[in-house]
Amino acid sequence: MKKLVLLFAIAIIATQSIAQCIGGDRYKSKTFAYDSVMNIVYGNNVTASSATPQDLLLDIYLPASDTFTKRPVIFFTHGGSFLFGTKADGDVVKLCKEFAQRGYVCVSQDYRLGIENFDAIGAARAVWRAMQDGRAAVRYMKANAAIYKIDTNMIIYGGSSAGAFTALHVAFLDQPNEILSTIDTSAYTGAGSMGLGNFKGTTNNLPNTSNVHAVVNLCGAIGDTSWIQLKDKNIPIISLHGPADKTVPYGTAVIKLLNTIPLLKVDGSASIRKKLNSVNHTNYFHTYCGQDHVPYAGTADWQRAWMDTTINFISKNLYENVLKCGASGVYSNQVDSADCPATGFNNELISAINIYPNPANELVNIESNEKIISIEIYDVQGKLVYNSLVNDFNLSLNVQEFISNIYLVKIKTEQNIYQEKLLIK
Repeated sequence: MKKLVLLFAIAIIATQSIAQCIGGDRYKSKTFAYDSVMNIVYGNNVTASSATPQDLLLDIYLPASDTFTKRPVIFFTHGGSFLFGTKADGDVVKLCKEFAQRGYVCVSQDYRLGIENFDAIGAARAVWRAMQDGRAAVRYMKANAAIYKIDTNMIIYGGSSAGAFTALHVAFLDQPNEILSTIDTSAYTGAGSMGLGNFKGTTNNLPNTSNVHAVVNLCGAIGDTSWIQLKDKNIPIISLHGPADKTVPYGTAVIKLLNTIPLLKVDGSASIRKKLNSVNHTNYFHTYCGQDHVPYAGTADWQRAWMDTTINFISKNLYENVLKCGASGVYSNQVDSADCPATGFNNELISAINIYPNPANELVNIESNEKIISIEIYDVQGKLVYNSLVNDFNLSLNVQEFISNIYLVKIKTEQNIYQEKLLIK
């Protein structure tokens, strides 16, 4: 009798694991159009710069005219150094649309931006807030599983750059002994309070769990690989990263905000790979040979090619090795740094933008050999402090009214989007 019960249980598990694979090329190829549900409030919370709670939104991309009732979820969370970026950023929207057309339910979410101080404490607090918001978004999706027809046992959390930081910490930062001494986990009590709350946070109070079942790490890092423990071995990680990355280290190094201000030591994708291999933790790794940060983010032909590489690597490994719909155990197109040609593929984007003087205190000149469409300037809290349409190859900007600090200048041209730092004295 016990043998019959055991066999029955095994049969149920096996049926559940293959149920979502039925449907031809589903999850493997683009077989659907996509629909979207935009600007859903999944929670709210105070920010680095305001005691007034900010509504936090997410967008959901779904396969159109789909009859499946339990579909895997993939989060693609935006980057931006925890200072800027939105759920509408081109790279994460592209990924969401691509995978919704393959049959996944995809989520792009906003999270709280801003850093109180440019130091290790400020950086750690920014990651903590993003992690709490990521967990809240996972809880939201699980709470609304029936509405969006999702499989709560297959939540894949991914992100790009800062969004990949968020993904790794949502998945693996979950033990009291992993909390940095600089994080105040007491409750927030009002203006001036340094309390951030615990792992769960208070972005929403939904009772669902926030555990995830796989991670997609695009050019991200984790505070310490020791946070990936034996208990986490059932969470596979798919990573892609460039060895020439000057924004987020490929290995282990001190991360520098805007490539200038040293913050804290982190373990990048290659260090994560080394740790996972040493303990036989399932992972799939692709090196963007010769590349700097997020080579897939942009509209140049070579950037589109890296986006295709990214999509294909994620898609193949999710299909075969995470969902186990194909030849399970196939290590699809893995590339470590040692596998790269000695010369690499050094086609990274060379900035066509010149900003001078920098530092500045009165006028700033911005010149480009590409026609500038618009300019946005963000402060250290991630707040948009200036924006303007340009439609010219150069402009002069009076910055006398700006507070002395470092700013991020985001410049959109007809061909690309550039990000430059500006110091105003």
